Amino acid sequence: MYKVQKVHLENLQVNNMYKLLNGKEYAQELKKLIQDEIKLVSVEELPVLGILQVGNLEESNIYIKHKLSSASELGFHTKLIKLAENSDFNEIKEAILELDKTTDAFIIQLPMQTNKIKDPKELLNLIPKHKDIDGLSHLNLNGDYSQFQTFLPATPLGIILLLKKYNIDLENSIIGVVGQSQIVGAPLANYLEQNGAKVNRYDKYSSKSNLSENNIIIVATGVRDCILAKEVKDGSVIVDVGIHRINGKIYGDLNFDEFKDKASYITPVPGGVGPMTIISLILNLIKSKAIVNEEFRLKTKKIINIF
Repeated sequence: MYKVQKVHLENLQVNNMYKLLNGKEYAQELKKLIQDEIKLVSVEELPVLGILQVGNLEESNIYIKHKLSSASELGFHTKLIKLAENSDFNEIKEAILELDKTTDAFIIQLPMQTNKIKDPKELLNLIPKHKDIDGLSHLNLNGDYSQFQTFLPATPLGIILLLKKYNIDLENSIIGVVGQSQIVGAPLANYLEQNGAKVNRYDKYSSKSNLSENNIIIVATGVRDCILAKEVKDGSVIVDVGIHRINGKIYGDLNFDEFKDKASYITPVPGGVGPMTIISLILNLIKSKAIVNEEFRLKTKKIINIF
């Protein structure tokens, strides 16, 4: 699908002429593709998306609303189980087993609002691999992403698809991944390494003295101004995953106005990674059904070819 001329970043020069990596626009394009493809699928065949929420965090409510509405707009069925704050392990496990019985794929919305669970890994590992469309169970996090049965979490998948859409050369790039969360940074770095890129990983303890050697910098720390524009090379591709709501406006981890003058390509916030994350969750939902249903896979092959 992406056999086109790639952008070789070492050849780029910057003359204050950056290009936006427009995730909002590409997510709409992917949505249209999904709409067209699922016309071949009966209502009964459409996959069911499940979400488990523990507590009532407002940020989680917002994210869940977006996920459910995106699925419903495309005609997919959804099921939300919302447990009380401070639910215990057995209560959450029971809800996981219920979603396993009644959905094609499901996620546990993190963070869980409970003081009875210190580490969600044991619960995440209860999700069957082929239904783990957040890609957070150990079978997916430690998996081989070249295998169709392995799920890359939605945000890393969205980033990869967006960079490929703009023909950014990943295999021959040096890529800095700033932030090493299990949801974004770590699986993204694993994917890139498995696909031949040289990856520099940075967490909050890392020296960032070599940031300027990276052609592509992907920032997912949840911390404003965690790196500065003067630390990156001219012509870099900049991907900002952060979301901060400040005085009614949305910002990323980075100062866009400063980084755009150093960038060849840059994601806006909002309108960059966010829309790609939502549509990538839907793509993973479709993939989950295709893994276990060959007829469904054939009917949705144009979507499946994206992976």
